[in-house]
Amino acid sequence: MSTMYFQNRISRFLFSATLFVFAAFAVQAQPGGQVVDRIVAVVGGQMVKYSELQNNLMQLKNSGAPTNENSLTEVLEELMLQKLLVSQAYRDSLKVGDGEVDQEIDRRMRYYLQQFGTTEAFEQFYGKSVEAFKLELREKIRELLLAQRMQAKVIGDITVSPSEVKAYFNGIPKDSLPFINAEIEVGHIVAKPKVNTELKEYTKKNLEDLRGRIMRNEIDFCAACRSYSEDPGSIDNCCTYKNVRRGMFVPEFEAVAFRLKEGEISEIVETEYGYHIIKLIARKGDEIDVAHILRVPPITAEDLRVSKTRLDSILHLIEIDTVDFCEAAAKYSDEEDSRYNCGLILNPQTGTSRIETSMLGQIDPTQGFPLFLDEMKTGAISKPVLMTTRDGRQAYRLVWLKSRIEPHIANLIQDYQRMQDDAQIDKQRKTLDTWVNRKLETTYVHIADDFKNSKFEHGWLKYAK
Repeated sequence: MSTMYFQNRISRFLFSATLFVFAAFAVQAQPGGQVVDRIVAVVGGQMVKYSELQNNLMQLKNSGAPTNENSLTEVLEELMLQKLLVSQAYRDSLKVGDGEVDQEIDRRMRYYLQQFGTTEAFEQFYGKSVEAFKLELREKIRELLLAQRMQAKVIGDITVSPSEVKAYFNGIPKDSLPFINAEIEVGHIVAKPKVNTELKEYTKKNLEDLRGRIMRNEIDFCAACRSYSEDPGSIDNCCTYKNVRRGMFVPEFEAVAFRLKEGEISEIVETEYGYHIIKLIARKGDEIDVAHILRVPPITAEDLRVSKTRLDSILHLIEIDTVDFCEAAAKYSDEEDSRYNCGLILNPQTGTSRIETSMLGQIDPTQGFPLFLDEMKTGAISKPVLMTTRDGRQAYRLVWLKSRIEPHIANLIQDYQRMQDDAQIDKQRKTLDTWVNRKLETTYVHIADDFKNSKFEHGWLKYAK
């Protein structure tokens, strides 16, 4: 079994942030009859149902992952592995608290309700209320968390030494070494303009006046939203966000929104995005439907000029070796995501600072950034350049091209971290394989007759009753 396959199967079945546990409930009755379910495997008292198998296969296909004639068997084996981990977790008296289960359910429900758009659409699809669905989901989530906990007990502490990394790399056939596309490491120090105090007060006063008109019924909230709000994400829906749970918006906004009564309109609320008035539309258990009108204090050319001048001063300190780029990012950058990481922009897919040049436009969508970097030498720092932040505002930044890696066949010098990660995954795979084969000797296993000619990686059939 390849290292890449093992890495994919762990993320797909145990550690994925968006694992479709809900698939177990997604089987819909066909017109004219009921769906007939059955047990296709039992591992240590834990059952695998045909519906679970089919829906996880459907999830795999919908994810865009490649499938083949053995995919159904692979999915079944992963489900049996999960059941084995759960069974052993019970034997080892591992526990998952109700609070952990609730937190995981809430996280997943937020994600899937967003996919459906409305609670009503979700409930119509599944034919049950959200609360009933969550109740049925509890044991599935508990099992998943138990499997994660047991797997962490088996392989969570595994590390690899430099000699093991070298041995792993040397064990890869030369004609099988991966080809690495062109990559770069790039950092930035961002200076966001400080809004003029007078303009902040002017914006706040404008919104207070608008709130007064709404409260006097001179204009309704939806009409005011369409005419004055500066939140493009909600303006087409009367400034309303549905199915909001705690943690989805900034704390200052939520602290007010969740205290309001239905139909109540807040006083002025200040957040990092600007000034808001908030109206509670509806409360549904732990969720609310909420509308807001956002007014953003304008940034003037002078505000931007001050930011640019501040970066000029920071660049001068770097050039005369008073600070290096990493120290300057930590001390001066207004970009929280990168300031304590040498200002480096991270690749969200890998969590590392190495980014394929073809992906840079997706990770940092500022117009012209990839072309701008093409003209820089490795180690160079740009003059202050204008950028657009994720909230749509203008700012300036210094850009540092830390490294440029040309396309190449993988090697230990340029790709040590990548090889170290792969070597660790390979060691985890071997450890887990050994653990599975040992546990099968003392674990009850039953597999349905129509799967007894399947080609499994482990000896499930050897021990099947």
